Amino acid sequence: MFFKKLAAGILAAAIAVTSVTAVAVTRNNKTVTAQAADDTEVRGVWMSVYDFADRNIGLYTDDEDTFRQNAADFITDMQDYHLNTLYFQVRAFDDAAWKSKTFPAMTYISPSAKALGSKNSSRKASGTLKFDPLKVMVEEAHKQNVVLIAWMNPYRINSQYYLNPASLLARNRVNKAVKEVMKYDVDGVVFDDYFYHASTGYRNSRNGRTILTADRAAKLSKSTKAKNVNKLIKKVYSTVHKACNNATFGVAPQGNLTNDQAAGADVNTWASKDGYVDYIMPQIYWTDDYGKKGGTTMFTDRLNQFTGSSVNKNGKVKYIALALYRCGYNFSTDHGWKNSDTNLAEQYEALKEAGCTGYSLFSAHFLYLGKADDELGFLNESILQ
Repeated sequence: MFFKKLAAGILAAAIAVTSVTAVAVTRNNKTVTAQAADDTEVRGVWMSVYDFADRNIGLYTDDEDTFRQNAADFITDMQDYHLNTLYFQVRAFDDAAWKSKTFPAMTYISPSAKALGSKNSSRKASGTLKFDPLKVMVEEAHKQNVVLIAWMNPYRINSQYYLNPASLLARNRVNKAVKEVMKYDVDGVVFDDYFYHASTGYRNSRNGRTILTADRAAKLSKSTKAKNVNKLIKKVYSTVHKACNNATFGVAPQGNLTNDQAAGADVNTWASKDGYVDYIMPQIYWTDDYGKKGGTTMFTDRLNQFTGSSVNKNGKVKYIALALYRCGYNFSTDHGWKNSDTNLAEQYEALKEAGCTGYSLFSAHFLYLGKADDELGFLNESILQ
């Protein structure tokens, strides 16, 4: 079912297989092969809820056999690009892509959940989902020695309302989701870049009243927001490592440090102190030909900002999220994506020089669109050098 437009040079590069150091991890009385977090280069891809229904991926289904086969096919395909880590979104809107007894089923992965409409939010995923997507995805990833990281949006309920970072009840709810996910053989958990970002307001529970409006939240000090968010980050870090010491917990904040600080994403603390995260993976989605007139080295500037000694005091900025979704497109404020086919390759070399040990491409279905073929080919060449 998969169709890829690969240039001959890209295909030739894809045929070569790079070696990946692996370690045996015992989890839930089972032994699985997992990537060694500290001594192996992470080459990942984000699979978001918006990728599931793509015709080349095919994970929006209630049929377990179809899901399993399509999951296995994608995991095989991603390795053509030497990708060894899959960031699989399991929580996007206070929901669950697993058979949760706490949270409603994710509508992006289950037609049955989608068909329930508003009724879905009052039901549990354990009763709605016809099979367990996370369980199957972990099994298929580990069969091919691919690392599976559970990607979670911690606070978002919907586009308007978020869980309240100041609320113990809300923190416990998010931590409950992490505990449930860590019962699977996942290799870790990662949070994305949504913190104090609600457009309307914040609630202590999914269906509770609005405790804090977005306007009032905007007036909170940076230190107050950071203090509230950090309570959750520390809690989740402890939860992940209690479940499996070899598992990892990371955060992928925006690639704009000023925006991060304004939203309560306390990158400076996470990067300089233990007990918060194992890694930070900023989303640096610009080229070095940025600006309406071009010429601004935005990627390099942001990379240096995150990896510089003033921020990265404890070496936690390990990986960089790269913008596969922008390759080949023309942006009025970032012409580099259209003017060059070597952005990803150059960014890969730059992040290595900055001391980072990996990257992840956003997002999965763009591997199949063709616009990024040349970029991916040059990236493959850089990896194989």
